[in-house]
Amino acid sequence: MKIKAIIFDVDGVLIDSNRIIIDLFKETAKKMKLKMPSDQDVAKLMGQSLEENIKFLWPDCDVKIFAKKYREEFVKIKIPAFKGTVEAIKELKKVGFKLGIVSGKKRFYLEKNLIDASFDIESFDVIISAEGSKEHKPNPKPILIACDKIGAKPTETLYVGDARFDYEAAKAAKTSFVAVYNGLLSEKELKKMGIKNIINSVFDLPKFLKV
Repeated sequence: MKIKAIIFDVDGVLIDSNRIIIDLFKETAKKMKLKMPSDQDVAKLMGQSLEENIKFLWPDCDVKIFAKKYREEFVKIKIPAFKGTVEAIKELKKVGFKLGIVSGKKRFYLEKNLIDASFDIESFDVIISAEGSKEHKPNPKPILIACDKIGAKPTETLYVGDARFDYEAAKAAKTSFVAVYNGLLSEKELKKMGIKNIINSVFDLPKFLKV
């Protein structure tokens, strides 16, 4: 696997946010007197934009009101990076990889999360947020846009994610894929999807790539 560029999802990959996101979905649903989703209901949608998730869970809900209430609380939370992840990004950048981000999150919140977690945003050569593409994962378009901007072919690119939609988007984009195991999906579920490359954390990525 000759890799020139590495593109990352953010939630559940660089920052430890999945539990926070699930709880906040449930809290917002309670405030709006909507049907309470299960943890798995929310978890299986990870990777899409907030608005798409709201539409899927509550088709008759006012998406703008839900998103506003959700983000009012989300912006107050300082989410930590996974242990060793900030250092791993620095190491990967130092040895010459082009680095990027593809996330369904809006740019403002994305940058806030990264800064709060002590990442140097300048380490990333490209950041594709919700505003960066009309299509979102599992559509491959955001990853392909990132590859084009970063100057790497999809076959030279590794996408790192933790959710089903991450894998489906990477597969459709024809990039390599590594799943970070953080409990969102079990190792058995990841393997059942056909994912061969599974690591515990981005901290293990330099070792996986033998750098």
